[in-house]
Amino acid sequence: MSALADPFTSAYAPRSVFANTGEGGLFARPKSKPASRRGASGGGTAAMRIPRFTGTCLIGGLFLAVASFGVWRGGELDAFLARNGAVKEVLARSFGLGITTVEVSGAARLSAAEVVAAAGIDGRGSLLFADVEALRERLKGNPMIAEASVRKLYPHALVISVTERQPFALWQKDGEVSLVAIDGTPIDALRDQRYVDLPLVVGEGANERVKDFAALLDTQPSLKPLVRAGNWVGQRHWELQLKSGLMVKLPEAEPAAAWARFAGLMRDYKLSEKALILVDLRLPDRVIFRLTEEAAAERNEEMKKRLPPFKGEPG
Repeated sequence: MSALADPFTSAYAPRSVFANTGEGGLFARPKSKPASRRGASGGGTAAMRIPRFTGTCLIGGLFLAVASFGVWRGGELDAFLARNGAVKEVLARSFGLGITTVEVSGAARLSAAEVVAAAGIDGRGSLLFADVEALRERLKGNPMIAEASVRKLYPHALVISVTERQPFALWQKDGEVSLVAIDGTPIDALRDQRYVDLPLVVGEGANERVKDFAALLDTQPSLKPLVRAGNWVGQRHWELQLKSGLMVKLPEAEPAAAWARFAGLMRDYKLSEKALILVDLRLPDRVIFRLTEEAAAERNEEMKKRLPPFKGEPG
């Protein structure tokens, strides 16, 4: 008779993690994960755990979508984008990548604020999505800026360097006054008082002769402050308008020599004290003066007193 096995002993006896394979060989059984307390299926599939707050996020996303749709249908989205820029720009700024500092160098006649405005930087963009090449081309679109470079300096700064076109003179044509470069290229309209002391030339094609005009004035430094404008007449010769109102006509050939001649007349005969409206130096062997109307009338009366009456006239 076989002895009865103790049911408690047989049921709870520890089992080896190794089993006989038939030929005495052994293999290791991978350690299984404990089953879920809420019950695992007999087929061995583990229950999938849902991350915390998933439901909350889904509900929040639903409310956000509904709100966005309402804003879009209500016409408020366009207003929001107009005030704050594109959504990506808003998100970038929320992460600290907005443009809060702009360093400007190379500007002399333009202010830093004017350079920033020319670049189109208005606080709605972000450094992350800023297109430096587009900013550079926008800056070069300003007539005062010849060249520009733009660099990003993370997390929130732009560095702008500009090379300005230098206004050399003022050019008046058809009543409009423009700034021109030394080669005569128009830069921009005269908009403020910063440039009023530049040399002024007037007439068709006068902008192309600003370098010659400035060189002419430089030959007589004592007269240069007296000149208000240079009229380029018939694209042939200069007529210099002095601040006193006196007009000086120079010849087409060798205007510098005639200008030096006028300087001598001013020094020797004190022409600035005379009631003259015109000095014509276009003829090499003579100078023509024209008096004001009042001075001419007075001179005629004086001449009548000096000259004896003609025969046959009452004395």
